[in-house]
Amino acid sequence: GQLRPNGQDIDYAGSFTDLEIDPGAIDGRVLPPLDGSGDVTLKNGVALIKTQPKSLRGQAVDIGKLDLSSETARVTVSGPVSVDADGLIDADLTIRLSDPKAVAAILGKAIPEQKSQIKTGFAGLALLGNEPSMPLKIVKGKASLGFIPLGRIKPVD
Repeated sequence: GQLRPNGQDIDYAGSFTDLEIDPGAIDGRVLPPLDGSGDVTLKNGVALIKTQPKSLRGQAVDIGKLDLSSETARVTVSGPVSVDADGLIDADLTIRLSDPKAVAAILGKAIPEQKSQIKTGFAGLALLGNEPSMPLKIVKGKASLGFIPLGRIKPVD
């Protein structure tokens, strides 16, 4: 990847192939090898590199594009994300799916206890075409996908 200053911010662009995520790192969930690429801007990144804070609180990034894929399944995310002083996440993201049925199959294997809900939800998304997009909003740690509430995200350190 490449880091480059952009005024007071830092831009990062990079990619990877065949990334294998250790199931132990994600509560025993199993994901296939992933390919990805992305470009993000770390707000006030120049100062952050100098001070090297130990916390994500008060930080913000702008995701230009983050792509994760496995075979025909692809998820693309873009938009701003920030963490407030209390560790609560705010985000206004757009999620795009390529081949929603393939994405659903991967998620169904990774989260078998939610397989039927995932299959039902993604069947609805598939009606929007082979590359649907939807808003993912997180306000003070409360996440929703379109009008569907997803729950709360714990505060981060």
